[in-house]
Amino acid sequence: MKIDEPYSPESTGLDLPEDILSRPALLSDRDSIVRLMAHRNPETPFDETLKQTEKELTIAQTDFSYRLLVAEVDGQVVGFCRFYDSKGLPTQKKVYPAPEGWYAMGTLVDPGMRRRGIARFLSDKRLIALREIGVFEVYSMVDGTNQASLRMHRDFGYEQIATAPGFLHIRFECGEGHLFRYRL
Repeated sequence: MKIDEPYSPESTGLDLPEDILSRPALLSDRDSIVRLMAHRNPETPFDETLKQTEKELTIAQTDFSYRLLVAEVDGQVVGFCRFYDSKGLPTQKKVYPAPEGWYAMGTLVDPGMRRRGIARFLSDKRLIALREIGVFEVYSMVDGTNQASLRMHRDFGYEQIATAPGFLHIRFECGEGHLFRYRL
């Protein structure tokens, strides 16, 4: 079971840390990202999380179509996000219909740093990075039960274009996912 903080529209956040910065993830960020992933997916064996994180970091260092950004505060990684070009996915992995293009996915923030605007900060930095490489639209898939992410996508101006049990290689455990598009 994935651990999510319950969504509360009445909840107010703290200010974004003044010394926050974003940068591409490095291999040396492995332990910080593994910690965030292990908290998000506690049912996944630690060795599997470590192996997957190392694979993602290696790909991000060598493959232009797969990117990881981290958010850092006081020299500590407090969150990360991913984005990738679906054209880089092997055809056999594409089991659900979805448009080809760049996808925003996987924004995670340290539980102790939530409600401070870090997910929005990372999402904004991801859109800036996509604009810089000449991308004109980005897609994003959201689990139907993830109210915080659904709200953030709408707040950012993403347009919902489809609802289905899965898109590309992602199947939603709740049975319903939403596909969003954002024109840059």
